[in-house]
Amino acid sequence: MIPSDKIRGGKIRLNRQTLVPHRGLDYAEVVFLGDLHFGSPQFDKIRFLDMIDFCFRNKLYVFLMGDLIEMATRHSVGAAVYEQEFNGQTQYEQMVEWLKPLADAKLILGTLNGNHEERVYKETGINIGKAFARELNVPYLGDACWNLFRVGQQSYSIYSLHGRSGSRFDGTALLALERISTSFFADLVVCGHSHKCVNSVVMMQKVVSGRVLEHKKHLLITGSYLKYDGGYAQTVGLPMSKLGSPRCRFYANKKDIAVTW
Repeated sequence: MIPSDKIRGGKIRLNRQTLVPHRGLDYAEVVFLGDLHFGSPQFDKIRFLDMIDFCFRNKLYVFLMGDLIEMATRHSVGAAVYEQEFNGQTQYEQMVEWLKPLADAKLILGTLNGNHEERVYKETGINIGKAFARELNVPYLGDACWNLFRVGQQSYSIYSLHGRSGSRFDGTALLALERISTSFFADLVVCGHSHKCVNSVVMMQKVVSGRVLEHKKHLLITGSYLKYDGGYAQTVGLPMSKLGSPRCRFYANKKDIAVTW
């Protein structure tokens, strides 16, 4: 009988994490990092390395949103298999090397599968997302996963997914996420894939112990590291988007989330 591997290999339905605020702060900060596409000629390497160095130096938690590598195959759309700068093995090994210091410092909260990692699974049955999780020794979250962050006296429910929306504009991408979020009563619904830097709040009401209370559901789309010039977005006439990752503060002494870019 093959033993189960709940931490590094088996998909987790609820990813429980305790986040510790830095001394003197009343919040813990998480960077939602995804859609890097290392291997693409448009990958913004300097911006990415600056971000992970910033996270490591400041001991910020990191949540991996998928599409870490380009991983183009012969059956990928367009000519990406000929244009990518490194083969798939090199992309995988280099990304592990870049992320390993964060993982060793216990700063990576989990990793989602992206559609670019899924390319390999469709071709070979090998799950690159799970391989990342096992080598980095971090939770493997599959395509989507519930998360529960404990920060001081507060608990935050987060529904996370890489997503598959083909929205062209910030507004339509946010609308697509809002539609997805109707199935999940969460404090934060976070999604990648569309390469937008967008966040919003949906106000809801609920009855607790005979009282009508307001509930804030935060919606967040997590950006990318693909430069515009010469890339797919420019070729097909998609609008430009800000690059980078959002930073979310989860407060310990009050139930609140703040997003900065």
